[in-house]
Amino acid sequence: MIDLVDTVRYTTQMLTEQWASGRDPEALAEVQAKRLRELVAAARDRSAFWREHLGSVGEEFSLADLPTTNKAQLMERFDETLTVDDVRREALEEFFQQPDNLGQLYLDKYVVSHTSGSTGQPLFLVQLPEHVRLLFALQAARGHVSELSLSEIATRLTENVRLAVITLQRGFYPSSVAFDFMPRGADTFIDVLRVSSTDDDLIAQLNEFKPTHLTAYASTLHQLARSAEQGELKLNGELQQITNISERLSGAARKHYVKLFGAKVLDDYAMGECLFLSNGCLDGAGMHVNADWAILENVDESGQPVPPGTPGAKVLLTNLANHVQPFIRYEITDRLVMADPPCDCGSAFPKIARVEGRATDQLWLATPEGPQPLSPLLLHMGIEQLVEVREYQLVQHEPGEILIRVEPLHGGQLEAGEVEAAVRKNLTEHGVDEPLTLKVEVVDKLMPEDGKSKFKRVVCTVKPPQ
Repeated sequence: MIDLVDTVRYTTQMLTEQWASGRDPEALAEVQAKRLRELVAAARDRSAFWREHLGSVGEEFSLADLPTTNKAQLMERFDETLTVDDVRREALEEFFQQPDNLGQLYLDKYVVSHTSGSTGQPLFLVQLPEHVRLLFALQAARGHVSELSLSEIATRLTENVRLAVITLQRGFYPSSVAFDFMPRGADTFIDVLRVSSTDDDLIAQLNEFKPTHLTAYASTLHQLARSAEQGELKLNGELQQITNISERLSGAARKHYVKLFGAKVLDDYAMGECLFLSNGCLDGAGMHVNADWAILENVDESGQPVPPGTPGAKVLLTNLANHVQPFIRYEITDRLVMADPPCDCGSAFPKIARVEGRATDQLWLATPEGPQPLSPLLLHMGIEQLVEVREYQLVQHEPGEILIRVEPLHGGQLEAGEVEAAVRKNLTEHGVDEPLTLKVEVVDKLMPEDGKSKFKRVVCTVKPPQ
């Protein structure tokens, strides 16, 4: 009986989120505003940090009236930023140090994880199981190639989705922890295979499991594509949907993989602070922000909004669901481009056209005045005009000197001079006229250096000038 109750509960939530995805812009704005007011009220009432931080904000406010926050602030006063009294940083650190705690609720009630610390100090994350349930419900309702309907739900009761999730080694990082707490009721519809990209028998496991859906980093998708091109991985006829997470997938690779695997390729943009931030657009590249549960502001260096089609300098995230650890206008150093509304798919939800990378990813020109910043985006734009590129990497150890490493698609032909010409043409069109030494290497394979971490598209060891 418990299984039936859980299944009905989860099904109801999926259908609710499916219905909510049809809201028009006005209704969506009303829901968003209501949930923002509730979040601010909870934060102010139950957290010493937020009571102080929001002190000058009145009962009536707009989003722009709220002060921004960042990771350093929230970790410095971690205990005070939470709205609960039973979670303490020191005890949480001890919990993370015990591998046996993986898959266990903290204090039998909280789902906890931490970020990698790739941009500095790791951030500790605290949420409730209901927030993980929301993640899975939104994915089923809004990020699935098959429209969620009663007939589709009935089909999945007898023909479960077979989801292969390929990540790094299991750990306390958010995307791994989420699958440790897949909600009861979801397992009625989904069979999950969790594997690591470093498993020696990865291809054999996938061939045996025959996934209908697959979730992986772009670098892992490249690895799988190479195996499929060599006839080792055989998923055609079974695979319906691929979801690319965390790493950017080039347009050329996306088109190739749609044909190679015979499946739709969707993107997903999220972070540990809000795992349910977006779902891939079913009409093509890009992701729709779940704006009834989160607010994403694309802004310039001074925090002012940038128009659609223009790269921002950073984003401000507000998680409307998590009242335990509030994230309100939380600064993330990602560079995004938002799409002009409306989307061809008909969704009223804001669309992220593409993720350019981290604002901290920086290259440097050598000038008489000293090193001057050069956005990697200007090189990306040139390289991605080449339809034969699977993956590429920009490496810099001295100002004014950049190594471009490119891997062609299977059967593709790339010449170093062709790549350099495309990059220089784009730099010239964008007014970059400083001398720049470019070296291009065409390689057979680009992978994470240690095989166990995310792929770094920009590797720069040049220290910024004082």
